Amino acid sequence: MSQVLVVGEDALCCAVGEKLVDAALPGWSLARESVNTRGITKLVPRLPDFIQQARHVQPVICIADTDRSCPVNLIANWMAQGGDERFVLRLAVKEAESWLLSDPESFSSFLNVPVVKLPKRPDEEPDPKQVVLNLASNSKSRQIRTEVVSTIDKSRPGPGYNLHLCHFVKAKWRVSEARTRSPSLNRAVNRVAMLEA
Repeated sequence: MSQVLVVGEDALCCAVGEKLVDAALPGWSLARESVNTRGITKLVPRLPDFIQQARHVQPVICIADTDRSCPVNLIANWMAQGGDERFVLRLAVKEAESWLLSDPESFSSFLNVPVVKLPKRPDEEPDPKQVVLNLASNSKSRQIRTEVVSTIDKSRPGPGYNLHLCHFVKAKWRVSEARTRSPSLNRAVNRVAMLEA
């Protein structure tokens, strides 16, 4: 059985990466627990090591946010030393949250908000994380309102933000549905699937 290592800039990116493996590489397994670098500033310096691992050990899928920067420029800067065809770096436009918003029926049900409140083109949202926080703060679920959103500052994630969103990704998020509304996710799925070749 083929194996792949998933690397993410945070817990949510790791969960998304694992789900992309399930969707695009059926029959593959994770080489080990996903690597959460806990921030882009810690991820980028380690990219050469992950590229070497992809070249000599097993394929590596790395997921990060663009955070409103140009993905083409980011990849050019981060991969200036060259990459490897078994190293897949995919950037969510603009954040991993936009990919979650791209499955509106599932995500609105999870957040317990009307589906019509979700954006039609999540990749074009300037701040997808803030969209999620705004939706969660208006949830009919008290648990979502108090754990996903900070009770002190509504513009900031609460203590259960990653826990709840990672649970959604693992249990409810439909990549096949989401990729139809997110061009950046669709490209990511296609690129991951190329590891099968």
